[in-house]
This record gives sequence, C-alpha cells and structure tokens, in this order.
Amino acid sequence: MDNKKDKKTVWIYAVVLFTSAFIVLMITAYSQIKVNKNIDDVKNKLGDTEKEKSNFQMNLSSALAENKKLSEKIESLENEIEEFKKEESRLKSELNTAQNSKDLKIENYEKLLLASLYYNNKDVKKCALIIFNEIDIEYLDNSALDMYMILSDISFEKAPLEFYNEGYNYFKKGNYENAIESFNNSLMFSKSKYFSDDCYYFIAYSYYYMNDKLKSKEAMNKLLIKYPDSTYKTDAIDFIKANLSD
Repeated sequence: MDNKKDKKTVWIYAVVLFTSAFIVLMITAYSQIKVNKNIDDVKNKLGDTEKEKSNFQMNLSSALAENKKLSEKIESLENEIEEFKKEESRLKSELNTAQNSKDLKIENYEKLLLASLYYNNKDVKKCALIIFNEIDIEYLDNSALDMYMILSDISFEKAPLEFYNEGYNYFKKGNYENAIESFNNSLMFSKSKYFSDDCYYFIAYSYYYMNDKLKSKEAMNKLLIKYPDSTYKTDAIDFIKANLSD
C-alpha cells in the first residue's frame, strides 16, 4: 500500500518537474527569440543608419559639386557683367566724344560764318580776331577750311593797319588803355609792317602817360631790338636815358 503511494508521489513530482522544466524551456526559448528579435531590430536600425549616413554623404558630395558648379557659373557671369560694363563705358565715352566733336564742329562753323559776316560788313578787325583767337581748324571740313583760309589771308593782311589806325586815334584822344590794346592787336597779326615800330613807340608813350615807367621803357627797348633802323631810334634812346633812373 505504501509502495503504491510512494510511486504515485514520485510520479506527481516527475510530472511537476517535467512541467516546470518545460515551462522554463519555453520561457528561455521565448526570451531567446525576443533577444534575437531585438538584435535583429538593432541590426536593422544600424543598417538603416548606415544607409542614411551613406545617402547623406552622397547627397552632401552631390550638393558640394553642384555648389562648385554654381560658384563657377556665378563667377563667369560676374566676369561677363564686368566686361559688359567696360564695353558700355567705352561706348558711352565714344558717344560723348562723337557728340562733343559734333558740337565743336557746329560751334567752329558758326564762328566762321560770324567772321565772314563781319568781313562782309567791312569790320576786318573783328573778323581777324575771331579767325585768329576762336576758330580751331581741326573741326572744319574741307569747304569750311577753304573759307577759313580765304578769310584769314585777307583779314590778316588788312587788320594790322586798321588796328594801328584805331590805336592811333585812341592815343590822340588820350584813351591810352584802348590804344595799347589796339597797337598790340596790330603787332599780333604782323610785326613786319612799315608802321610796326610806330606801334611800339606809341605803346611806350601810352604807358608813360599812364605813369607806368617800367612798361614804357620795356616797349622802347623792344622797339630798338626789333627795329634797329627805325626812324624812332634816336628818340627811343633819349627816352630810355631820360627815364633810366625812374
């Protein structure tokens, strides 16, 4: 009786032990599966991270390469813009030069016409002064240049005497400043006329009457130097001696 009871007890223990062992195995297996799954998840995540890192590197390299191309393109465009600016500046300069040249041609042609008008109105002095002082032949075309040459030849030949006569009339009236200006204008167009030494003589006395002894003696000295055979030679020497101490 007792043996049967012992056998039953042993069997129960065996069943419990087997069941416990089975449960432990199941738990262990489950835990191992879960661990493996976690490991796989980690590996997958690591793989994804590596892929993302690789993709990022590829995208970064691509972006840097594209940025370099854009920088080179921008630099090229900036150089082109700079060249366009230089060309624009050059064209503006040429345009301004052409416009200035055109304006100067018109201005000189108008002055030439004015000189011609004065000459036709018998005012040789004004014609000669415009021709001599105000006209730049560089801006005259061939036909205008021909007119310029004709007017200059005629007026420059006649103007010295007319300025001398004008200066002498001023001198007689005591208008010495205008007299000096007219005599100098006569000498400006010619210093080889028969009355050229007269111009210096009357210039000297005009300054003398204006109490400018220094310029007066300078004019007399020029007369002696430029015209050593002048009829005023003796008078000029005596004048200088008389005013030497002034």
